[in-house]
Amino acid sequence: MPNRYEREIEEILRNLESTEPKASFGQKFGKRLRRKQEYRVKPRQRSFSVPHFKATDWLIIIAVIAALIAGGYAYTNGEATVVTGILAIVSAICLLLLILSPVLFRSRQSPQSTRYGNVTPIRRNPLSSIATRWNLFLLRMRYRRKNGR
Repeated sequence: MPNRYEREIEEILRNLESTEPKASFGQKFGKRLRRKQEYRVKPRQRSFSVPHFKATDWLIIIAVIAALIAGGYAYTNGEATVVTGILAIVSAICLLLLILSPVLFRSRQSPQSTRYGNVTPIRRNPLSSIATRWNLFLLRMRYRRKNGR
């Protein structure tokens, strides 16, 4: 029984390692597989990903930054001024909007879970793909140690 699981894991890992392009129409009917110049995989250039925040996230960020700036400005001057008052009001308004956000920002569409039936889609974050790769690597190492390779 464990050998069957090991074979399945090995097959999954083999399939992950071999990412060949799909055969075109002519290749499906017995023509020779030739690699064209446009099939060459160019290394993906790394770029900085910009975080996409929801409205509630922006409200929290603005409230915290405004409160920190107002507090720091009042501390350095030793007294509260109009600037610190305005920043404190901005921070308070953001916190009030954050409290009212379930009412203000609710979706007018049908709930997202109805699109998939009764299944709620998994929310993926940027670290989930790294975690998946790490877990697959650990499985591969465990399998290799167990078989003495």
